[in-house]
Amino acid sequence: MRDPLPVGLVGSGPWARLVTGPVLAAGPQTRVTGVWSRRPKHAAQLATQLGVSSYLELDELFATCDAVAIAVAPAAQPELAVRAAQAGKVLLLEKPLAADVAGARAIVDAVGAAGVGALVMLSYRFNPGLDAFISQAEAVEPLGGRGWFVSGAFLQGPFAHGWRLERGAVLDVGPHLLDLLEAGLGEIVDVRAAGHPLGWVSLLCLHASGATSTGSLCCTSASESRTSVEVFGHGGPALYDGRVKDETQWADQVRNALVRVARGHEHPANVRRALHLQELIDSVEAQLRWAGEV
Repeated sequence: MRDPLPVGLVGSGPWARLVTGPVLAAGPQTRVTGVWSRRPKHAAQLATQLGVSSYLELDELFATCDAVAIAVAPAAQPELAVRAAQAGKVLLLEKPLAADVAGARAIVDAVGAAGVGALVMLSYRFNPGLDAFISQAEAVEPLGGRGWFVSGAFLQGPFAHGWRLERGAVLDVGPHLLDLLEAGLGEIVDVRAAGHPLGWVSLLCLHASGATSTGSLCCTSASESRTSVEVFGHGGPALYDGRVKDETQWADQVRNALVRVARGHEHPANVRRALHLQELIDSVEAQLRWAGEV
């Protein structure tokens, strides 16, 4: 068995504390070498939780690792990701890539120029059940479909603050839903939107295949979190239910994917896909602004 991939963790917010840090520290494919954050106190607290050191300088963290996992707000990610890519580090990045298309494109350009691998935390891509859904969706010769991401995450809890409440569900969970609709029906080439990002947003998507789909986004519903996509075709339906997930398997898939990317393999959750999703999000948000909703 090969030595675990050494990964430096950038960021100390809720996702870093609850997901990225613990998953990468659990191994055996990966190990966390240390933590850096713009808030040194929070970095030290997370480092203690993970049993590693915290660093005051980003370059000091880079010196300890071959890969860097970045778990920060969208506006902060481009600068950090570009620095890590230029340092030759494999990247594990958050969705969305950035706060806007320009920031996302800067990451894609830096990754390409440096020739480093990069993986994006499009979480549902690491659920083994997604592969079965994709195969089933292809088999039914899809005509169209529908999807939804509904939760109460903005009402209370660790994610009910900051950029999420400023920009809403489209920027936060939009990448997940759009990616799942594409997994079932192919690339989205046009999207129409209505609603409010801190309320309910309805999407109408046109796919390159000619199929159409509808999507719903809401993070202020006092209900059980649901992420599902249903595809309908000549051969019947295909359903992906995001609630069906083995957490142990999921974490293993994340670590395996990062190691494979570090070894030069491509993964569907890559930065070019994330840039494409950012462009779709930009279109949706622009339509909502035009309608006076943002």
